[in-house]
Amino acid sequence: MKDLLPPSLSLLISDLRAVAAVEMALVAPFLIFGLLMMLDIGMAVREGLNLDHSTRVGAQAVMSNINEANDISNLILASANEPDKVTIAVEKTCSCDGLAVDCANWCSAKEPPSVFLNISAVKLHKGFLLPPFNLESETHVQIR
Repeated sequence: MKDLLPPSLSLLISDLRAVAAVEMALVAPFLIFGLLMMLDIGMAVREGLNLDHSTRVGAQAVMSNINEANDISNLILASANEPDKVTIAVEKTCSCDGLAVDCANWCSAKEPPSVFLNISAVKLHKGFLLPPFNLESETHVQIR
């Protein structure tokens, strides 16, 4: 078969010096895409863990007898990375034997209602390749 080709074309076909460069040019975009995707996912996981940490700071504040929603929100924002991008909600709920009641009402003459604080935080994650999505963290603390 090589005898039928002109000598210069036969020499070009048998030359293997650039094969590695061509293979790298074909594979490199997939490697770079995979690297950027892993970086993007890793940053989202890190931001989610930081948001979880911030809501746990709020739960620790509640356990330290700081029960005002505004104070808890300020502590969470102080512990958050990029606090201007975090939305916080602190909600107080009460229940008697599993039924939701007004916190001012007692379950019985001697039994006050169980009091819970629900702390939630939301942060928008904007990645390199991933579309924007919300990271959410919630913590529920029983006060009484």
